[in-house]
Amino acid sequence: MASILAGFISGSSVELARVTERKDGIRLVSHTVYNAREFSNFESILRLYLKRSRAEFTVACLGVAGPVIDETVSPTNLPWRLTSEDIKREFGFRKIRLINDVVATAHGLSQLSPEKFYTINRGTKDAKGNVGLIAAGTGLGEAMIMADTGRILPFPSEGGHCDFAPGNQLETELWQYLYSELGRVEVEDIVSFRGLENIFGFLVDMHGCRRGAWLDKAEDRAAMIIEMALSGKDETAVRALDIFVDCHASETANLALKGMTLGGIYIGGHIAPGILTVLDKGRFMRRFVKRGKMETLLSQIPVGVIIEERTPLLGAAAVGMSL
Repeated sequence: MASILAGFISGSSVELARVTERKDGIRLVSHTVYNAREFSNFESILRLYLKRSRAEFTVACLGVAGPVIDETVSPTNLPWRLTSEDIKREFGFRKIRLINDVVATAHGLSQLSPEKFYTINRGTKDAKGNVGLIAAGTGLGEAMIMADTGRILPFPSEGGHCDFAPGNQLETELWQYLYSELGRVEVEDIVSFRGLENIFGFLVDMHGCRRGAWLDKAEDRAAMIIEMALSGKDETAVRALDIFVDCHASETANLALKGMTLGGIYIGGHIAPGILTVLDKGRFMRRFVKRGKMETLLSQIPVGVIIEERTPLLGAAAVGMSL
């Protein structure tokens, strides 16, 4: 059996692992996480991993946050360029596949046990219905899985870079605030870690909300905003997270409608698992179904959060094993 390498390249980190198979599914060995911003290119990280793992790999599959076209991808939030041919030639792989990170997540769903999902809306699942995936973290990834006689047929989307559509007056002001700075407002500019910081800044600059001294001391501002919001220690952080949840729910509903995802919507990424208490308060679903003529349809769509952080890596592993 080929020795398989699985990888997941997000906008901030690189995860690599050796893949082994066992009766109850895929196992990831020597799983290592690197801070992507400490390296000038992916090859430097891979070279370091191979040296430390002392393993010889013949097959690799990498899930990458960005559009993969002709086995080439430039990660959306990193100044890198990856091509399968270059990696194959430099490191001696027999086979290599580059896939979008959310597509990798789609392939990883089949590797998860039921307790790896948190249900927000049980709904009525159509076993033959399409499935949607949305994942907010460093960026915003989206993908869909077409229903076809039980096969997994995921296809990527760059929907996170579509125009943001305000849902109320406050969000219209938020759009204007960001438009004056950016010249265009993508959904990712609001539904992401960076987006959460943008929302917080908007509340401070345009609504006179208090900016706590804790923000300047934080190494990771978005993570600290979430922490302060969940603890209820900062009113501005609470309000920012509420707006974030509303906008996340709205974009999730847009994806559900465009894909007719009667098989359900899965929410992945680094943010959602950490804010389950907020998502489950009803706020998310109230905004999700707020669609006039489509409210009944949306209320019946199952919505769940993926709480297994390694899902993209497991998906890349699954694809690698099929090569």
